Amino acid sequence: MNRVHLAAATAFVTAVALTPGVTAAAAPAAGRTVLANSGVISDDSGARVHFGSPAAAATPMSLTLQLPLRNQAQVDRLIARGTVLSPAQYAALVAPSTAALAKVRSWATGRGFTVTSVSRNSGQISVEASVGRVDSAFGVRVHTASLGSRHGLAVTTNPTVPNSLGLSGIAGLNALGRAHTTHIKLPAHARSAATTTTTGRVAPKAVSDGSKACAAYWGDHLYPSASGQKFALESNYLCGYLPADLSAMYGVQAAQSKAPAIGLLLWGNEPAMLAQTNRYMSAYGYPQLKTYIANAAATNAQVQARHSDCDPYNAGGETALDVQSSHAISPNSPIYYYGARSCYDTDLATELQLMVDQHKVSTISMSFGGYQDDAGSLMPADRAAYDRALQQASLTGISTFAASGDDGDNSTQTTDAAPHVGYPASSAYTTAVGGTSIGYYKNGTRAVTAGWEDQFLAQPSPTVVPTAVVPNHDIYGAGGGVSSVSAIPTWQQGVVSGSTTHRVVPDVAALADPYTGYQIRDTYYAENANGVPTGAGVEEYDTYGGTSLATPIVAAMVALAKAYNNVSVGLATPRLYAMLGTSALLDVKTPGAAGVYYESPTYGKELVVLDGKPQNLVSKAGWDTVTGVGEPNGMNFITAFK
Repeated sequence: MNRVHLAAATAFVTAVALTPGVTAAAAPAAGRTVLANSGVISDDSGARVHFGSPAAAATPMSLTLQLPLRNQAQVDRLIARGTVLSPAQYAALVAPSTAALAKVRSWATGRGFTVTSVSRNSGQISVEASVGRVDSAFGVRVHTASLGSRHGLAVTTNPTVPNSLGLSGIAGLNALGRAHTTHIKLPAHARSAATTTTTGRVAPKAVSDGSKACAAYWGDHLYPSASGQKFALESNYLCGYLPADLSAMYGVQAAQSKAPAIGLLLWGNEPAMLAQTNRYMSAYGYPQLKTYIANAAATNAQVQARHSDCDPYNAGGETALDVQSSHAISPNSPIYYYGARSCYDTDLATELQLMVDQHKVSTISMSFGGYQDDAGSLMPADRAAYDRALQQASLTGISTFAASGDDGDNSTQTTDAAPHVGYPASSAYTTAVGGTSIGYYKNGTRAVTAGWEDQFLAQPSPTVVPTAVVPNHDIYGAGGGVSSVSAIPTWQQGVVSGSTTHRVVPDVAALADPYTGYQIRDTYYAENANGVPTGAGVEEYDTYGGTSLATPIVAAMVALAKAYNNVSVGLATPRLYAMLGTSALLDVKTPGAAGVYYESPTYGKELVVLDGKPQNLVSKAGWDTVTGVGEPNGMNFITAFK
């Protein structure tokens, strides 16, 4: 979560390949089982993994030991029907025996592992151990490794375990996949206080005032002159909407007396989050956040090593975005924040499981993900660690939501330069949230609602109509596409395009475009070359976007809807797809052309074309790969979500 300004150049470093031959699978010793779902990356992505030297024996690792769950087919049928069970009923249906868990725990401690958590509901035991103990216990050799710009640990042989343990998988043996936050940040500035109920500049055609300043609302400022405007609908980029703007934009005020508990999952912790959030709310006349409970695990060696997306000091930016947007939608809700030990998938899945087991929240928002969901990022056992928690949530009345990403089809981020979707968004047990661009007038009406897929045209002069695409510009847009691993769920069959056999992302959408983004208040830390703060943190206002914004918005709206209707709902996607084509959803179709002017520190003066479709993701009538079924439509959505 480093502070990277929008449109700043990004450098990636690829490790030198010191590739030893990957050891061929040998027959397991008598009485031992090979767990191929947990070890060597075996698909075509394996050729892209570079192995270094064997990892030092003292290097710490976090692993999750998995026992098989029972009655999986029945679980899937119940989720598809919308059935909700109590946690006790769920455990009786799926959980392995306490004796089986005790046996695994005893074996792990006997091998020198430290048991950090046990979840009977998910049949999982989380442990920490040194590389030397991992090598010895599972008959593997852990090496340093890299996959593109990612560096970590990986095994060169599949693990084996005693048959008597009955283990079905081990998550975490390949620590090359780690989550990244899905937000984009504009340069810092604070908006002056304003309401959404007074008359603003509402014009059928863009009107220029010659200013380059950000616009508080759509059209408040516009730099291009009439002769230089490409579209009838233009504005300078937005300074960042305020909490009252989000509340009005999504029209949920009539439900805001409800107080459903909202859960947020990330890593790290910002101790001042409640205080700085309420300083923000006070400054702009919005209700205070009454209850904020942080359950943050102590960071481990992975996060302390400060990998590029795993920064414990600047976690506050993403956390503030999640907290302050959730509060804007549901101001009476208590917010429970769960911070994982690191951004590694094993640690995040463990913290997610803890949140689901504790069962204190109505919805869970996850503003993070990977760039691809196949074995190039996560082994099947790693995905299972997420899926066990997500399916338990789905069947026990907790609705989960995952950001679809901010890099379009991810082809610019993956080592094979091919389109991919990330995890956990592509899991069939969660709702994937895409994004929109929203131009909002000061009088409370929308100038434009478009799918978030930005294209960039150079506009060096206010009098010249831009036509040339800015070369080599970063891709900014909601993630979407076809999963490599998740089968298509029943509610997508006959509705989605792109695949008839695999799950397609996203399912739903909300505000995400950073050029029409949301203002937050967070803490900035100046750091030295090692990522250690050089002084006390300084609070500032920033404008953020990304599906990290859309995801908590949708999660908070669903939480309000469940409370307003007094219904118990787990997985939200079957209900969302049942609403397709009704007034409960705003169908985000291909819009009339619109754009925002922005002066980039990297690319210069540019017109950002909203829904400019720089890749293969296209918004259209009905379901699409940018916005899913569309946006939740205010109280029509709230009252229909039953």
